Amino acid sequence: MRLGLLAITLLGTWVAPASAQAPYKVYTSPKMPPRDSLDRMNLTVAWTTRVRVEGNRDGIASFQIIPGTPTQIVVQTFKGSVYLFDANRGDMIWKTDVGVPFWSVQAAAFCSHSIYVTRRNMLHVLNRQDGSQRVYTYDRATKLFSFGYELQFAPQSVPVADEDFLYLPMGDRVHSILMPDFAEHDRIKRARELRKAKGREEKKGGPKEKDLPDDDDGPDSPQPDFYWGYKLADKIMTSSPLIADDFLGLLANDGTLSSITRFERGQRIEKFEFKTIGQAPAAPGQHLATAFIASDDSNVYAVSLLGGTIKWRHVSGAPVRMQPYVNDRDVYIAPDRIGLRRLDRETGRERWTNRDATRFLAANLKYVYALDNIGKFFVLDAERGTTLAKLDMADWMLTLPNEWTDRVYLAAHDGQILCLRNRDLVRPLALKVTGVAPPKPKEEKKPPPMEEKKKDPDNKEDKEKDKEKDKEKDKEKDKEKDKAMSDDALGRRGTQQLAWNRTPSIHARAITTGATDHRQLRTLR
Repeated sequence: MRLGLLAITLLGTWVAPASAQAPYKVYTSPKMPPRDSLDRMNLTVAWTTRVRVEGNRDGIASFQIIPGTPTQIVVQTFKGSVYLFDANRGDMIWKTDVGVPFWSVQAAAFCSHSIYVTRRNMLHVLNRQDGSQRVYTYDRATKLFSFGYELQFAPQSVPVADEDFLYLPMGDRVHSILMPDFAEHDRIKRARELRKAKGREEKKGGPKEKDLPDDDDGPDSPQPDFYWGYKLADKIMTSSPLIADDFLGLLANDGTLSSITRFERGQRIEKFEFKTIGQAPAAPGQHLATAFIASDDSNVYAVSLLGGTIKWRHVSGAPVRMQPYVNDRDVYIAPDRIGLRRLDRETGRERWTNRDATRFLAANLKYVYALDNIGKFFVLDAERGTTLAKLDMADWMLTLPNEWTDRVYLAAHDGQILCLRNRDLVRPLALKVTGVAPPKPKEEKKPPPMEEKKKDPDNKEDKEKDKEKDKEKDKEKDKEKDKAMSDDALGRRGTQQLAWNRTPSIHARAITTGATDHRQLRTLR
């Protein structure tokens, strides 16, 4: 008996670490949730779609939201397809096949004009409008194009981008890549094509299109430029960098948050370094220039990315090993074996804790949507945190925590994508600012002021106009006098008016009109 118990104990201690290692893929084909169950939870299906996957080896590799107007969703498959969907309606905008099938994939980085995806150490830049590849080279020997830009190392976590730069975390270092002005290149390319077309029309029988000389830049696209690299010494970073103003926040696994300058070439300048008591096993949350760090020392820290000062620290009572999710109002954390907790974003104070749910999905002003460890779907009261309804959604293996709107996004490796919404919210409810400054309004050019004509004292028309202006001025003066007299009368009777504030409105009307006799009061009724 003891030997049997010992064998079971040893088996348990060996299996547990194995189950917590690299993420694994479970292929499922879930059915749509029943309509009566969704009605009970005050939910409805906003839209559903499917991406193409080929066999059990394929599936959805990454699934993320691009915030903004309109909100979009980027989906990547293991075989290398990239899809862009409208997050509000579910319409597919474009699809592109990228790189070598089944190479390792990281989630995409994005900006207003491009989407950046990686396959091992190959970077592919896609036009956000139509999905076309923007970085390529031309081999004159084979007359074939090769797409992508080769990086020095493969990214270890999700890159981030702004309008000009791409930042790639690569374990113990970060690389900055300067992106060319693709819009300007496209404009010049269109202008050259129009010029060539006009030249062919003017000179009929001239050189054919294939005999025309290449452009000044050659057939290759503009290439990204390595801008700078920064090494973290003996630290390892497995989370995305945080962009805040002119600085880049880097969180290492040991809980060290450092901020470095991100513009200009050469050596980086470190602005500050902040260290948590324990380690930081999860990616940080971010809201504008504040980072929210979960640590296994049972604390959650809100740290300014501009100065390194602590805004608040929340003692959770257990290690926090999952990423905090932040919107404009709240922070959602999940301490080990405690459940889902809602904090005030400004102060870090606990608002409620629900012990049933552990994974945040989405929220609106009335409800919070979450999952537990076995995939059961929960609807929680947003004010008290109590469980209102639950439904088994374990077959929907892929979840997308949504900090930006109230929509709930679920997916499965057979290619299905499901969006749920509250029945009363037809339009998405924006819950988090994007941090992108709106474009400045164009200043309208005002016409120069017209020169006034000099008045002729002998002209009859000018004399009549002057008389009309004088009459209008006299009327305005009379109105000001009447207003001053009424204000004086109201000031003398101010005590009576204050005493009658809670009486029927007829008394107030009597004061403003000066009615004192009971007959006049009757007429006011």
